[in-house]
Amino acid sequence: MTRSLARIFRRTLLGLLIGLALTGAGVAIILAAPATAREAPSSLFTDSHFYAVLLMIAGFVVALIAVFLSHRDTARGVHADIQSIGRILRDARHNEMRDNYPMELEEFGNIFQYLRDSARKMAEERQKLKGLGYLDHLSHLANRRYFERRLRKLHRQVESHGPSSLLVIDIDHFKQVNDTHGHDVGDALIAEFSRVLRAAVRQTDFLARLGGDEFCVIYPYTPLTHAYSYAERLRKQLPRELKLPKGVVHSLRWTGGISAMSNADSKFDEALWRADQALMRAKQAGRNNTQLEAVGTHPPAARSGSLT
Repeated sequence: MTRSLARIFRRTLLGLLIGLALTGAGVAIILAAPATAREAPSSLFTDSHFYAVLLMIAGFVVALIAVFLSHRDTARGVHADIQSIGRILRDARHNEMRDNYPMELEEFGNIFQYLRDSARKMAEERQKLKGLGYLDHLSHLANRRYFERRLRKLHRQVESHGPSSLLVIDIDHFKQVNDTHGHDVGDALIAEFSRVLRAAVRQTDFLARLGGDEFCVIYPYTPLTHAYSYAERLRKQLPRELKLPKGVVHSLRWTGGISAMSNADSKFDEALWRADQALMRAKQAGRNNTQLEAVGTHPPAARSGSLT
C-alpha cells in the first residue's frame, strides 16, 4: 500500500494543531484562574491549575507523537523506495528485470516508472545486440566486433567531444586456472569476472571482452589522467577473491594497460595499440599493476592498419 508525503504532512499538521489547541486551552485556564479564584474556594483554584497542566502535557504529547510518526513513516518510506531503486539498477545491469517493485511513497512513482522503462529498453537493446552478433556469449559483454565499432565512433568524435581513454585488462594466471581445474572453471572465472567488473564501472563506461582473458574498459570522453584514477579505483573496488565451481576460490589479480585517443591518431586503433604496450610493460613489472602509455607514441604502419 503506497503512501503520500502530502498525506503524512497533513496528518502531522493535524496532530500539531490538536496539540497546540490543547496547550492553548491549558494556558487559557491558567490565565483565567486568578479572576475566578476570588469567587471560588481555593481547592477549585488548585484543581483548575491541575487540569490546565494536564491539558498542556497532553498537547505536548500529541504534538510529539505526530512529529515522531511523521519522521518514522517518511524515513521508512524513503529507505524502502531507495532500496527498490537499487534493486532496479542491479537487475537492469544483470538483465533480470522483475514485473513489480515495491513502492512506499507515491512521490517516487515517476522515478520508478522512468527506471523501469529505461531498464526494459536496455534489456531490449541487449537482445538486439545479441541478435546482431555483438555480444560475447560467455561474458555477456560486448564482443570485439562491437568494441571496434564503438572505437571507430569515438575516434571520429575526438575533435568534437574530446579524447576517450582505454583500459586493457588481463586476468593474471588465467591459463593456470584452466590447466589446474579445467576449462569449465576457467569459463566460470571469465563469467564471474565480467559480472563483478560490470558492477564496479560507471553506467557510462563501455565494457568488452576482446578474447580469452583480455577485457577492455572504454572511458568515453575522458582524458588519460582521469581515466587512470578510475582504473585505480576499479582495482580497489573489485573483490580479492572469486568463488568458482568445484569449491575453487580464485585470488583475483589483474594487470592493466591504459592510454587515450589523440587528434594525431590516423587510425582508430592506435590508442588500443598504446594500451597494449602499457599492458606488456605492466606484465614485465611483475603483473597486478596498471601502466600508462602517453598519447605521443604511434604504432608501425602495418600494425595500425591491421583492424581496418
